[in-house]
Amino acid sequence: MTKYIKRQDYEEFFTNYKNKEILRLACCDCGLVHSFAFHMYRGGMLGIAAKRENRATGQLRRHKYGNLFKEGKHG
Repeated sequence: MTKYIKRQDYEEFFTNYKNKEILRLACCDCGLVHSFAFHMYRGGMLGIAAKRENRATGQLRRHKYGNLFKEGKHG
């Protein structure tokens, strides 16, 4: 199971991802997982593509949100 980094609301993060590299993010409230691809175009335009990951979402929810919460979502 993929481990996700815990973050607080509105916490910014910086990454050294290359253009078009995939970044997987999970919601700490509902466990929904998305893959994001970011692309910086010449001229400063930022392109963002997102895809919902149904299998990863199901796995995360099945395991009670893994290590996103200290106490788990479903007590």
